[in-house]
Amino acid sequence: MPCEQIMEIEVPMGELVVSKEEGNLYSRAVGSCLMITLYEPKLKIGGMIHAMLPLSVTHDPSASLRQPDAKYVDTAVDSALEKIQALGADRKDLEAKLVGGANMFGLSNSDIGKENVLSAKKKLKHEGIKLIGESIGGSVGRSVEFSVATGIVTVKISF
Repeated sequence: MPCEQIMEIEVPMGELVVSKEEGNLYSRAVGSCLMITLYEPKLKIGGMIHAMLPLSVTHDPSASLRQPDAKYVDTAVDSALEKIQALGADRKDLEAKLVGGANMFGLSNSDIGKENVLSAKKKLKHEGIKLIGESIGGSVGRSVEFSVATGIVTVKISF
């Protein structure tokens, strides 16, 4: 009997991937970046965001005409929600998990990881999405794998 091959999809920095019912979404060596998973358990629809920065603040008037940038927590969540809902997910059933947001360089005056986490928590609360798990902060790198079939997020810590 042949083994069924599970599709592995890497989520690079500044990008997001959305899938329905299949595949493992993953990213390696996550430091101050923040991985945000969104999952609709009934329909098995999930997405993973690899955000680098907390907010997409801009003073460019043409910015609203451009495609939302997944490297920012705020616009990445908006874009992921749009794609997940297009696959049939109901926003009220979504669950979120956060991974990363470390302070990799021990700088006390600037902790981009912490800012990423705070931005994500604020955005998720504003959107009415339940945050059900997190592996955040500290000064260690992490690798993340998200099974869209099960909703399980596996985190490996590197130090």
